[in-house]
Amino acid sequence: MTVQPAASFSMSFDPGHEFEDVQMQLYGFDPAHPGFPMPPANPAVMNGFIASADTAATAAKVPNDRQRVMEYFPAGSLQVLSTLAQQFAVFNFWHSSLPGPTWPNRFFIHAATSGGLTDSPGTGTVLGGFSFAGGTIYQRLKQAGKNWRIYHDGMPQSIGIDSLRAEYLNPLTTNFREWSYFAEDVQNATLPEYTFIEPQYNVGGNYAGGTSMHPLDDVRLGEQLVKNVYELIRTSPAYWTDTMLIITFDEHGGFFDHIAPPPGTPTGDDTKYSNPAHPFAFNLLGVRVPGIVISAYTAAGTVIGTDPNDPTTIFDHTSVLKTVGDKFGLPSLTQRDKGANSLDVALNLGAARTDPPTVLVDPMIGDLSDPATPST
Repeated sequence: MTVQPAASFSMSFDPGHEFEDVQMQLYGFDPAHPGFPMPPANPAVMNGFIASADTAATAAKVPNDRQRVMEYFPAGSLQVLSTLAQQFAVFNFWHSSLPGPTWPNRFFIHAATSGGLTDSPGTGTVLGGFSFAGGTIYQRLKQAGKNWRIYHDGMPQSIGIDSLRAEYLNPLTTNFREWSYFAEDVQNATLPEYTFIEPQYNVGGNYAGGTSMHPLDDVRLGEQLVKNVYELIRTSPAYWTDTMLIITFDEHGGFFDHIAPPPGTPTGDDTKYSNPAHPFAFNLLGVRVPGIVISAYTAAGTVIGTDPNDPTTIFDHTSVLKTVGDKFGLPSLTQRDKGANSLDVALNLGAARTDPPTVLVDPMIGDLSDPATPST
């Protein structure tokens, strides 16, 4: 099957993206062992996406929709993200940190490791909490006397980490704050030196109706969140010329890509959360994800990376930590962020821009039959 325009703004099923699913997507299925992926042989052939999607689509009773993992959004349909990509810097080779699901990939943006975790953890494991030998970026910031805050809309995923859970439960905390206060904090110039925004997941509602751009979500709700954040920063006298806004995604969600994941630097820390059934050396990155950097010092139309074999243009979630660490003089958390490429490559102007739009077009209404028609 070939790539095709998207049929709607949300999916009828959730494509598989657990570690074993991604192995199938990267390497194809093994005809000698039905239901299992071929043994890894890199660079990956990237030919197992339909085979992987078949299981999830059949389970959701929409087997004819399995080909939807090959879809793309037509030009003009995601007007917020496309405008920001055109106005600032888009990264061609930003990969998830491992070929697996949200939880271990999210840990990489907090701690530059997942402690060996490759799969989605069970409820009992989540309740027990996670800790990492090198700590988290938040502990590094605190040690350096820098402020940080996580904005959240509902229960934040980050409190799966022990140290962050303790902070979240502290009744006097200023490090966790409801998303509804973000606009006020921008307007009052009370943002910390490092801010992480968690979207609304709506886990209890099977992810539908949240702002996380989960496959079962309407992606336009996530576009509205991005629009709100951008416009607040762009029109802020206190923050526009002093802020790097980063937009990225945990993992690829089971959707097709043709670029094989490149090698990744092993973290070099403990592997206490590893799954013996899924041995993995963390020496390979995951499938590509969108990556956009927005700054007053970024030229419009900046594209980072044209050659997938150029290691200087390969990025993963620990590139965020590398950038923050360089900015504030923080020691690295693991070998992964120590060797990561910095996002400072997107800062390619000597003077702040005043021309970027202060207001973005609202996310498109209606359906995808006429993507060029914006909402009003």
